[in-house]
Amino acid sequence: MSERPSSSGGGRNTRHPTGIRVVVIVLALLALALGPFGYLMGVDADSHAGSAAEWFTLAFGAAVGLPFLAAAVATVAGDRRAALWSLALLIWPVVFVVVIHLAGLAG
Repeated sequence: MSERPSSSGGGRNTRHPTGIRVVVIVLALLALALGPFGYLMGVDADSHAGSAAEWFTLAFGAAVGLPFLAAAVATVAGDRRAALWSLALLIWPVVFVVVIHLAGLAG
């Protein structure tokens, strides 16, 4: 347990709630954009210079790592709602992979 006293707002983030939400939104937007971009570049890696493994790593890191980072930042700041929405972004990789393959963009 932490020795710091809890905030006077009943456990709510009273320090910089807007700043934390802005950071979480920026990380979420990066995850939403870089995940599909990296995956599409990995699928198409044989037709241009670049390794498919590098692009798939970027896609995975962005689509999974950034939501976890956003959730960690929000949790440390005491913003449970932002942390839960960040974790909800973990469904996004499944969605964009299915859409890319069903739309015929994967090859």
